[in-house]
Amino acid sequence: MIPAMIVYACADLIFATKVRSTADALNLPSRPTRDAAALAKRLERIDDGRCNDPVTGLVIDLDIGDDGLTLIDQAKAFDAGIPVVAFGSHVATEVLQAAHDRGADFVMPRSHFTANLPSILQRLSGQPS
Repeated sequence: MIPAMIVYACADLIFATKVRSTADALNLPSRPTRDAAALAKRLERIDDGRCNDPVTGLVIDLDIGDDGLTLIDQAKAFDAGIPVVAFGSHVATEVLQAAHDRGADFVMPRSHFTANLPSILQRLSGQPS
């Protein structure tokens, strides 16, 4: 398998755990990011003693606020080809649209994200779903 790593930023521990445990079950390396500095380390593959394979996808929980949009900008500025999945409340249409406008490749309500998480992570890793 080609080295790959999915990076995720989630507003709460429940979704972070859901992403990490699903990635683990699929044998896909994943790492959290909290802010722009942490994302930069992941993107630049700075050795911190843990997996820092090339980032092949970014998952952003839009409930983290403006930081989510900033992380989208940062990832796309680093490499426009990195696919970004952004998810949030189905009633937060303005932030969902803002994520799309900032370059997120896939923008969806939280329910769709949750229902399709394994296939989303497989797509981000480059594995067939």
